[in-house]
Amino acid sequence: MSNSEELLTNLYNSFDPFQPLPAGDPLYVDCREVRGKGDILVNLGNRIRRTRGKTCQLYAGHRGAGKSTELLRLKQFLEEKNFFVVFFGVDDEDINSEDAQYTDILLACTRHLLKDLKDAAKPESVW
Repeated sequence: MSNSEELLTNLYNSFDPFQPLPAGDPLYVDCREVRGKGDILVNLGNRIRRTRGKTCQLYAGHRGAGKSTELLRLKQFLEEKNFFVVFFGVDDEDINSEDAQYTDILLACTRHLLKDLKDAAKPESVW
């Protein structure tokens, strides 16, 4: 194996492209220059913040392209603006991505919404 081939193999195995980075992670690399100039915080974040009615947004891309990482940044941005955000990944446990029905997605959304609402309603312990 050549040095450059070995370097690429080592680099590839140093990261897990399927593990999203939490917002603010120092490993985050801003790829807008090669991905397009759009920033999820500006494009989606402000659209969500300023909409008075119901809104539905689609954020799509190839597997491992950084969608979850960007959505976690958006989650933090919106929470800092006092929005209640429910985030979960398809692979978390609810949805089989190879055989998903729309009812599976709706039930998963409902389950996570109820869980997060319950967690948010619990008073902080002082002990």
